[in-house]
Amino acid sequence: MFSWHLSIIFFSFFCVSCRVWRLMLSIFLLTIHLWQKNPNCSDQTYCRFQQSTKLTMMEIPSIFTPVDWSFAFYEGLNQHQDSTSRDKTYAELGCGNGWISIALAEKLSPLKVYGLDINPRAIKIAWINLYLNALDDNGLPVYDREGKTLLDRVEFHESDLLSYCIDNKIELDCIVGCIPQILNPNPEAISKIMTENSSEKFLYSLSNYCALQGFFEDQFGLGLIARAVEEGRAVIKPMGIMIFNIGGRPGQGVCERLFLRRGFHISKLWQTKIMQAADTDISALVEIEQNSPHPFEFFMDLVGDQSVSARTAQAYMKSGGRVSHALSVYSCQLHKPIQVKKLFEILKDGFNEISSSLDLSFDNDSVAAEKMAFLVYLASFLKENKSNPCEPPFGCLNFRNLVAEFMKSYYNIPSTSDNVAVFPSRAVAIEISLRLFSPALAIVDEHLTRHLPKQWLTSSAIEGRADCDRAKDTVLVIEVPRQSDLLIELIRKLKPQVVVTGMAKFEAITSAALVNILSATRDVGS
Repeated sequence: MFSWHLSIIFFSFFCVSCRVWRLMLSIFLLTIHLWQKNPNCSDQTYCRFQQSTKLTMMEIPSIFTPVDWSFAFYEGLNQHQDSTSRDKTYAELGCGNGWISIALAEKLSPLKVYGLDINPRAIKIAWINLYLNALDDNGLPVYDREGKTLLDRVEFHESDLLSYCIDNKIELDCIVGCIPQILNPNPEAISKIMTENSSEKFLYSLSNYCALQGFFEDQFGLGLIARAVEEGRAVIKPMGIMIFNIGGRPGQGVCERLFLRRGFHISKLWQTKIMQAADTDISALVEIEQNSPHPFEFFMDLVGDQSVSARTAQAYMKSGGRVSHALSVYSCQLHKPIQVKKLFEILKDGFNEISSSLDLSFDNDSVAAEKMAFLVYLASFLKENKSNPCEPPFGCLNFRNLVAEFMKSYYNIPSTSDNVAVFPSRAVAIEISLRLFSPALAIVDEHLTRHLPKQWLTSSAIEGRADCDRAKDTVLVIEVPRQSDLLIELIRKLKPQVVVTGMAKFEAITSAALVNILSATRDVGS
């Protein structure tokens, strides 16, 4: 096992230019024990490499360096044993001052490590740190036993996540990342044009906060990691591995679900608790919590396992208290790499909504291969078939046959193409169905009403629901909970003409809840 310890020596000095402006820099020495010195070594070049056990790093204020996070991450990386790293290509996302990229190159001697960061000033400092550690005190290159230096193994590039690798068609064996997970409390700041001359505060915030990414996981502060995983899926080799540092504030189940639904299986390499940085504003998490039933998980100090909400944690911090949260290092690998990569390659052009809503977490691994093969075939059909799968009145016949066969094969639902109608989305299907039936009253699952016309959801005219009292093309819709006993009570009381609902997960295990709902609708004539 490789071990490390940190010794920090701060030096302050001033660089004075012709404009007489001053920039204070901090330099610290980071000591990582990678090899034991071999006193009997006869190769002086290699001996010099073996004795080089400390990394000398330059720091500046515009680079966020969360010491607890980065060292917990490095400890987690040490748990990943890879005996064949010498011919592999790595990428580190959010490399900051570059110390982890350099340490990985020192420890593993890979073919190449690409250190990537969106902060242009961080990349310049990372290159300086690379030279500080690639040369000895006399300015001569330090060679390893393969005759290479750190300058041969490490590169740093300004990049928004993996854009550099994507643009240059670089395939990767391993992607590692320690990525911010709290939404910027000042969203307008993210939209500023970023240059190397941007303010220290702005560049610092790039590493401390993230912006909305348009993913489901945004509501938990994990949107940037979700985007990194999806970009990584495109450039990772079939047997490649991604390793991410994730704060456990949203809860471990949510963190793990991020990977599982995108076709990965995961293992937890390392977990610990760390203190929440005092200068990080968690008000964005408090706001998310207020609009969501899902609480975040913080802990008072480092003791105890009883979690508190973001709102409680914020109040405690404002009163002088300190809070912590779990920090985990996850390793993830594509479950069916060839099929998953092919599926998303097909869907990337014109099928973004399908791509973002797919759930590739399979409870039963024995049928995962069959289902994945079918999904790839279905996606190929969507892309290559010239007829519109949503063509009137019920959708393409061949496509409906495929769906019916899938339901019959994997869910034992005896169906034919006549039982299948194809719409561009579930929201469109619901709206068209309601317009078709034009009921005086419909009750709709509260999870399914988001895209319905607002005027359908705002009318209060429940009593006296005669058709003549309704505006043209208006359907009175009442939002209802998904839980079957509450839904049935509302069906019996309100007597709607149409009911649209999904099934609560805990009730979908058997058909009992569905049978009871059907019985209630039959009784009232829905």
